[in-house]
Amino acid sequence: MNGDSKIYLKEIKIAFKDEKHKYLEFLMIMKHFQTRRIDIQGVMAKVKKLLKYHEELLLKFNNFLPDGLEIKPPIKKAKMPNKEKAEKYLCKVKTRFRRQPHVYELFLEILSMYKNKDKSLEELYEMVTSLFKDHSDLVNGFIDFLP
Repeated sequence: MNGDSKIYLKEIKIAFKDEKHKYLEFLMIMKHFQTRRIDIQGVMAKVKKLLKYHEELLLKFNNFLPDGLEIKPPIKKAKMPNKEKAEKYLCKVKTRFRRQPHVYELFLEILSMYKNKDKSLEELYEMVTSLFKDHSDLVNGFIDFLP
C-alpha cells in the first residue's frame, strides 16, 4: 500500500468514525477486489453506493482507478421551491403584464418548453431574461427557481 492509499484509507476511517460497519464494508470491498471476487465495475458500483454522501471521498477514489474509468458523483436534486412561493411569483408576473397578456402567455409557453425538454436550462434562462429584460425584479425572482 503506497502513501496516497494510506492517507485515503485514514480519511475513510475518519469519515465513518461513527459508522464503523461502513468502514469495514469499504475494507471488505477492497479485499474482495484484491482476491478477484469482484471486478473493477463491481468495486466502482459498491464504492459509489457506500460513499454517496461523501462526494469528496468519492472523487478522490477516482485517483486509484485505472485510466479511463471514473465514478461520477450522483446528480444533486435541486431543492424545489415551495408551491406557495411559485404561485406568488406567477401571480406577480401575471399582474405586471395584465395589459400585455401575450407576455405572460409567452412566459408560460417558455416554461412549458423547458418542462417538455424542448429547451435546455440555459435556453430557458436566456429566453426569460430576454422577455423580462426591463424587469430586473422578475428576473431575480425567476433565478430563485432555477435548479
